[in-house]
Amino acid sequence: QWYQRRVRVKVDLGDPWSDAAGYEECPDWVDPKKPLPKSIDDICGVVAECPVKEEIANTDCGFGMRKVSAGKWVSTKIVSSDGDKKYGNGFMRLYKYISGANADGAKIPMTVPVLSKTYFDKSFKELGGTMHFYVPATFQANPPTPTDSLVYLEDWDDALIYYRALGSNSQDITMNVWMEEFTHLSTALMRTGHAFYPHMSIVGSFTGPEDKDHRIEIMYVSN
Repeated sequence: QWYQRRVRVKVDLGDPWSDAAGYEECPDWVDPKKPLPKSIDDICGVVAECPVKEEIANTDCGFGMRKVSAGKWVSTKIVSSDGDKKYGNGFMRLYKYISGANADGAKIPMTVPVLSKTYFDKSFKELGGTMHFYVPATFQANPPTPTDSLVYLEDWDDALIYYRALGSNSQDITMNVWMEEFTHLSTALMRTGHAFYPHMSIVGSFTGPEDKDHRIEIMYVSN
């Protein structure tokens, strides 16, 4: 194995980071200056609806585990030719869908997280991306058809997600920080023998740029 197993010091349960992030941080990655993420318990079912989920007890450091139940999501491809506006444009296409740009003219409640997926080939060359909103429970059985040809509905299966949480505003997170966080996540998973699909990285935004407290998660899906 290319990595070395490090001696892990258990972080006491109930410490502020574990309570906020949902998992224990590895001692070698602890940064006292890192802002605490908003607890998911203060978001899902409180501020907005989230997908049906179950947090999985995890004694390993550096990541959380969560089962997300099957359900419908509304999705759009990220158009690379949109340049710096590609994510903003993708978000607005989905936001217009829930605001009435659908066959029924229905107003659909906003849910979280907003997911952004990035896909890579076997050489880890970026292939493209997509963005997704969860369809709320009241529309799950029969969500209205999008009127925008770039917006489409998908049925997702149950999934086991591995994640790390950040407490910074997404607009303030640099590329170096994104890369470091995904490196920490993949390292922690490989250390502990958790298999994951490395050719799709996911960012989940549970809060918006205007919020006072923030929760952004980076994720990999178990395979």
